[in-house]
Amino acid sequence: MEGLKVRYSIGIDIGTTTVKCILFREGPQVAAEAGKEYETLLPEPSWVQQNPANWWDAAVQCIRMVLAKSWVDPEDIKVISVSSQAPAVLPVDKDGRPLHDALIWMDRRSKEEYEIIKEVVGEEKVYDITGNRLDTYFTLTELMWFLRHKPEIMDKCHKVLQVNGYINYKLTGMFSIDDTHASLTQIYDIHHNCWSNELLKAIGADASMMPDVYRCCEPIGTVSAEAAALTGLSVKTVVLAGAVDATAAGLEAGVYEGGRIAEMSGTSSVVLIGFDKLVTARELSYLKGRGENSTILYGAMNTAGGSLKWFRDALYGGETIRKDSYQRINREIEKMAKHPSKIIFLPYMAGERAPIWDPDARGTFIGLNLNTNRAEMVRSIMEGTCFALKDNLDQAVKIGIPIHDIICCGGCSKSDIWLKIKASVIDKEIKLPEVNLGAPGGLSYMNAAFMGEYESPEEASAASLKIKRTVEPVKEWVEPYREMYHVYVDSYKALKDEFKALVKI
Repeated sequence: MEGLKVRYSIGIDIGTTTVKCILFREGPQVAAEAGKEYETLLPEPSWVQQNPANWWDAAVQCIRMVLAKSWVDPEDIKVISVSSQAPAVLPVDKDGRPLHDALIWMDRRSKEEYEIIKEVVGEEKVYDITGNRLDTYFTLTELMWFLRHKPEIMDKCHKVLQVNGYINYKLTGMFSIDDTHASLTQIYDIHHNCWSNELLKAIGADASMMPDVYRCCEPIGTVSAEAAALTGLSVKTVVLAGAVDATAAGLEAGVYEGGRIAEMSGTSSVVLIGFDKLVTARELSYLKGRGENSTILYGAMNTAGGSLKWFRDALYGGETIRKDSYQRINREIEKMAKHPSKIIFLPYMAGERAPIWDPDARGTFIGLNLNTNRAEMVRSIMEGTCFALKDNLDQAVKIGIPIHDIICCGGCSKSDIWLKIKASVIDKEIKLPEVNLGAPGGLSYMNAAFMGEYESPEEASAASLKIKRTVEPVKEWVEPYREMYHVYVDSYKALKDEFKALVKI
């Protein structure tokens, strides 16, 4: 009765702080889930890296946990797809062994390389080829840093992998990169769909160190015997190329055509705007969508949830045994900071991407006084991240994208007070989806389409997307926040040169 057996799939997201693994039955419906955190290394200011072994160890543990929780026969798991934080730079040898910690998207050590590329190639040329403005966020400058500062490592380098590319290698033994990750390397020619020899030559590299590019839903192999022994999976399970976490999360939120807008909020916060054609914009970032000719324009803020986590750990006593620190923070705000804080917080705790693109920007409180309490400070952090969101939405408006409402998903969307502040700052209704799994949810749609449940992942998304509730602006907050937003924008302009001076000290 093989035809009556339920088929399963797995979606794994390797995030900035946590691996999330979800086992799906047909539908797709959640059958079991698991998560595990890992550390981020900060060896010097602006240096941010992670040990790839931690990703794989966490992934293995999470896979084993969902298998143990569900009692599913591994042979009934037909397909796996992996998404991840991006971009990153991970050089590996011919046996897939990491030659260095991975430099993740938060790393900003390659400012000197940025200046060299700016001089040799030119910012306009880089934008024309890749659809993205030159910035230390992307792989291009970081790879050049490796080539200039770690030649002994790069002499042994066989391939440069992204985060999910490393997990896919550990699962299958195949070197690969999906086309959404390729679009964020700033080494890929988005008009000719190939690696840019011009940009590779400019940094002293060549295309041989870049993996083969696959479409998101394209199989790269099956689980190897070695990976099966570690994880408990079957060697018959197919592994798809996967996607950038934002592409997968956007798919879950219905962001794939028509200028649809969502915000994916977690450690960072990303505004996603979906199109069914190639679209680029200088103040926003280009990311290839799941579909062949699709685009996701996004405005990425480095430390939205990251700023709140910093406050929790540095000034709030850290996490509790009950894992309820964020609930306590929310309650404290609702009790002791009931109105707009009148404090400006610049949420640039790790530099900033869109729309200011300034790696030297720093987190800043403006307007503290002797009556300021802790709740007002943490409320101002929420407000500052919402001002950053509005700054990016304003960029979208400038290029002709109307903002009617916005779907909000991700970990930060679980805070009611934060959602009310956000709706009031942007003065728009915020919609919350019934299913809010983030990237693994989008991966489940890719898996479902691969197994033939739907004609496409987009069809699966359309069938699954339902709005649970909406959050309206608080009328009496809208005008104070409009005034505070202008101060927020002017504050960065006034402090921009001072941030650069601080970095040089």
